[in-house]
Amino acid sequence: MSIAKVALVVVAGVQLTSALSISSSCSSTLAQLVTSTETTCLNAQSLVGLIVSTQNASVVTTVNNWLTGMCSQSLCSNQTLSDVVTNVTSGCASDLQSAGISTSDPSSLVSMVQQYYPTARQAACLADTSNNKTLCATELLTNIQSQVGTITKNTLQSVVSEIAGGSVALGSNVTCTDCTKAMYNLAVQADPGLASTLNSTVVGQCGASFTDGSEPSTITQTANNAAASTTSGALSVSAMPLTAVALSSLVAVSSAFALFA
Repeated sequence: MSIAKVALVVVAGVQLTSALSISSSCSSTLAQLVTSTETTCLNAQSLVGLIVSTQNASVVTTVNNWLTGMCSQSLCSNQTLSDVVTNVTSGCASDLQSAGISTSDPSSLVSMVQQYYPTARQAACLADTSNNKTLCATELLTNIQSQVGTITKNTLQSVVSEIAGGSVALGSNVTCTDCTKAMYNLAVQADPGLASTLNSTVVGQCGASFTDGSEPSTITQTANNAAASTTSGALSVSAMPLTAVALSSLVAVSSAFALFA
């Protein structure tokens, strides 16, 4: 799985959520979460802009505002993450199952989210100082948008599907930047075994220097690490960790939509 595909997992939750018919129980649960001071660390409130925006407006600005706000907040505590996942798996059980996420073992979902949230957040909060300190996630989405056209609420699902399915081949100017190298470094540092799985593919696309482990001088970390979680995480591209990251993102995105349900 390419770095670009992994980066799109978070944003894909927007289109998935808007396409789902959220149950009244789930809507109530999510609305409570988005208005709770406990979940300020997720900055879900800023995603309201996605609901009120026009169908043809780019989602990039709103996603950038969401991530910028989230990165400025303190880390979510393990207790907050546990509370969020527990509430969602209870109030949105049928909705999550419809989305392909099993809720039969809530404790395992809590553990996964707690484990992978810190590193996923670090990746989301990387910024490019050579591009006015633009968030790397925003830069990547903007680069993808320049190749596939404006990414809107209406087109997001198809864009994600086409990239994931390989029908759209992103150029090296999108996938082999300082930003994507920094994201790749974070993943490999957290899970060294990942290198043996991905290096040959990445080298083939981006060259040997992309996997040399050096940190791009233009990339900086913007995440506020105050009140850090006691559980340090690793980022993997296997199905289960991506499920955990997607669930975290889906909670934030869905909560914003629930306010208007």
